[in-house]
Amino acid sequence: MSIEDKLMNSSGILQYENEIILQLYHEDGLLILARGLGLERIFCEMMKLYCAEHNLVFILGCTDAEQNYFTEQLISDGIDPPPRVITADISIQERKELYIQGGLFFVTARILTVDLLTNRIPIDLITGLLVYRAHRIADSSSESFIVRLYRDKNKTGFIKGFSDSSLDFTRGYNQLDCVMKNLFLRHAFLYPRFHVTVRSTFEHCSPDVIELQVPLTLLMTDIQVSLMELISACLQELRSSTTWIDHDLLTVDQSILNSFDRLIRLQLQPIWNQISIRTKQLINDIKTLRLFVLHLTQYDCVTFYNAVQAIFINEKLYGSRGKNIHSPQGSTGSWLYLPAAERLLMASKCRVFGEVAKKQIQQVKDDEEPVAKLEENPKLKLVSDVLQEIRENDDNKLLGPPVTLVVCAEDRTCSQLKQYLLLGGRIMLERLLEQTLNASTVNETSKESETKQTTEKKGKKIRTTTDTNEEISNDSANIDKKPDIEGIEGGYVIEDDDGSTSPSTTIVYPFSGNIDNHFILGKILLKYRPRFIILYDASLTFVRQLEVFKATNPEHPLRIYFLLYGKSIEEQRYLLSVKKEKEAFENLVREKASMVIPEEREGRDEYNPLLSRDATPANQQAYGTGATSTIDQSDTRRGGIMHMTTISINRPKIIVDMREFRSELPSLIWKRGIDIEPVTLEVGDYILTPEICIERKSVSDLIGSLNNGRLYQQALQMTRFYKKPMLLIEFDQKQAFHLARDREEPDTKSAMLVTAESDLLDDDERYNTVAQDFLIRMPGVTFKNYKLIMNNVENLRVLSQLSENQLTTIMGNSKQASLLYNFIHKQKGDLVLDIKSKVTSNSTWKKRR
Repeated sequence: MSIEDKLMNSSGILQYENEIILQLYHEDGLLILARGLGLERIFCEMMKLYCAEHNLVFILGCTDAEQNYFTEQLISDGIDPPPRVITADISIQERKELYIQGGLFFVTARILTVDLLTNRIPIDLITGLLVYRAHRIADSSSESFIVRLYRDKNKTGFIKGFSDSSLDFTRGYNQLDCVMKNLFLRHAFLYPRFHVTVRSTFEHCSPDVIELQVPLTLLMTDIQVSLMELISACLQELRSSTTWIDHDLLTVDQSILNSFDRLIRLQLQPIWNQISIRTKQLINDIKTLRLFVLHLTQYDCVTFYNAVQAIFINEKLYGSRGKNIHSPQGSTGSWLYLPAAERLLMASKCRVFGEVAKKQIQQVKDDEEPVAKLEENPKLKLVSDVLQEIRENDDNKLLGPPVTLVVCAEDRTCSQLKQYLLLGGRIMLERLLEQTLNASTVNETSKESETKQTTEKKGKKIRTTTDTNEEISNDSANIDKKPDIEGIEGGYVIEDDDGSTSPSTTIVYPFSGNIDNHFILGKILLKYRPRFIILYDASLTFVRQLEVFKATNPEHPLRIYFLLYGKSIEEQRYLLSVKKEKEAFENLVREKASMVIPEEREGRDEYNPLLSRDATPANQQAYGTGATSTIDQSDTRRGGIMHMTTISINRPKIIVDMREFRSELPSLIWKRGIDIEPVTLEVGDYILTPEICIERKSVSDLIGSLNNGRLYQQALQMTRFYKKPMLLIEFDQKQAFHLARDREEPDTKSAMLVTAESDLLDDDERYNTVAQDFLIRMPGVTFKNYKLIMNNVENLRVLSQLSENQLTTIMGNSKQASLLYNFIHKQKGDLVLDIKSKVTSNSTWKKRR
């Protein structure tokens, strides 16, 4: 059966999906799909085509959640055998047997790299590679190294890349060409939402969409205007304080997008230590104001007032000392003293306490509060009205009780919406206000009145899918009648049966917060098939996901209520996200049209320049063209280069620890023409010669090793077995690293007075150095606990008289205390027997000279 016949027999495949699958099946290429159009559906169909024992296909770039989702989908579709997941728990021999059997494999980049280098996988028998999230592929990434190893020895297998993030291909210089070069691909398939095939697919089966624009209240409008004035002022000052940031990014339109903080950090990360404290403070100020913009439309008036008031109180109490500028939140800035900030605080307080707060904001005593106004969020009231309209729908008699899905941005918004639907707006806000005022005890009378008003909402029940301590207002016998959302965390199910209208079920779930929420929303749509969907917060991805759901289920009645605040930042943000994606695809279309791709890009030729591994030293590459080149002895521009003859074509070899394949260095070594042999090393990370051993440390690992004393032990072992041990400190070029500047300059005279016999030591150094060195070498004593021992024990004689329990109390670790106690109190013969038993039990130990 041909691939076309298989796709025709498959149900639920849309027109543009069929076109994409056929193109990718017949030609290797990179698919860039608009976000939300079902990249996971296309990837599943491609996996089905190759899920057979005569194929050997490896899948790269998937997270654990994505692996579980794809495996469940293929099993539910009856695919046998399903994809296998290769982890470190599977032995080497078992992996070899699985590879020989064939099929689809999810495997981590580290394991696959090691198996390719050690020839545990028959590379010539590999059918191909499927690369998910291809926009993450970089020149020195682990996936790029795997593709290079694969294409170096397999010239016939396929490579196919998948991505739904068009914006990532427009950031940086020539990003699309770089990704295609790293994947050895010549073709790029672009499918935006405005693609002809995609547009024609959704034209005849679009869902019934009702857009409801909610006007902001007057106070919310004042707050929004004040926030935009403050953001504009901070952006203007940021433009004048630094030249490191692209000024096109420092606009009000860009600042309201979700990606603004990430783009700013990407530009400033390499030079973060060089920018001024004022610039860092402005960046934190903009971040704080952007959070206020989100809180204004997502949360209630009390929560928003608490957030604003906390900033002002912090500035009043501590000023610039309120927070460290290097902390994630940073310190507050000068925007608090602008007139717009005063209007922001006053308007947010008026939403809670009413117009009287304008007069009392300066006059109210600490123990008094104005009469509460508690302005309700207009969108919450609209959700309640829409649910009431759904319950009164005439179609419920024919189609049965309605199932409604309410989608919010965050889990906190879902929780607030649930409380609003159960308690009512006034009671919910009174409870929040009571918590804000730090009431020590709750009035029993108010409790009874709240309970009475809550029970008046007849038959309304709630169940959360997580193990929270939510109250259930009905008997537990009714729980079995509710739909069960298996394996879902963070959502809520509300059932309403008050007798006056038909019973209804409402599912409230966030579309952000968890990495697999996108898949879970798809599961809810397929399993419960809701007839009504309320978009409390706008999400471009989920809107398109609903379009795909309706197109694959054209007979299913679906009505979508799209809730937006009219003339608000929320609406502007949604429209800008649509505009940004459209512009990204337009740029990719132009780049693809002007892209010059060589014929040998796919790496199928025997001598491909992209797969060359030139072993010529860097200081000789200018004088030759390959590993067998020679240096012209008559050249007078050779500098200090020693006389050389023909360079040997024998490739050098380096032994690399298997745990090092999470870093970029092995890939760079291999591309430099040096063979790699991965093994498990107990001492060192890289063995260059029988005499040279290298221990690689990233900056974070170096700091941790210095703190816990592990570096001392590693250096001691390297000096014991190798003549030339070395420490390689690896810096991330995207991360700034510098020594602290805010320290006193050294004094020359004081430094000259310090000698080996000097008594002028710091408080931390006033120990007997001989006893200190002896103590550190004892078993169980580390650089973390040796000062605890020296501060609590007078001398070594007293240490030898302590019990094991006393040592545990001092050292804070029972295992280390037991090692030290046994070392001090065991007899010599017992220690010798222990050492001999350990030596004989380790069969792999070999003595080295």
